[in-house]
Amino acid sequence: MDIAATLRSYDGKRVAPFRAVAEALSQRAGRGRDAVDHLLELAAADETALQVGATWVLKYLAERGAAPGGRQTPALLRLLQRPLAPHALLHVLQTLPHMELSADLPAREERAFHRALLRLIGSDRVFVRAWAYNGLGLLAARNPALRDEVQALFSRAEKTETAAVKVRIRHARAAIRR
Repeated sequence: MDIAATLRSYDGKRVAPFRAVAEALSQRAGRGRDAVDHLLELAAADETALQVGATWVLKYLAERGAAPGGRQTPALLRLLQRPLAPHALLHVLQTLPHMELSADLPAREERAFHRALLRLIGSDRVFVRAWAYNGLGLLAARNPALRDEVQALFSRAEKTETAAVKVRIRHARAAIRR
């Protein structure tokens, strides 16, 4: 299967091409890491269809237990630092809860991830803000040094944000407590 060509066939509405890629990759025994690497490369492309499709498939696979990990984690996190189509950005943020943000994430990568999330909580898009707050909660759960800052951000947001954002903040607070 030509993954890029299949993702490019997306019509802007139906996710059938994305699902076809995800199902084909799920059936490839032993080649999962190579497929995730390829999807991460496609997600970093300048084409909206490739960004949206690759991130949709990454999220789909992560939800089913095949999340990016190891050296792929920084590659996925770096996507948050570049211009992405709004749906692709949301897919990346929604993938984060399914990943292991391990202690061996380089400090430089963690700082860049933190800065990206801080920028994204200012997005005009409600769901991007909601999931960026969720990402901050995941990061604070991993790094206790960030907890006070993140809790203060949550407290301010709970006074002004939409219901959707407040729900994600509640989930993020729970992740920090675990």
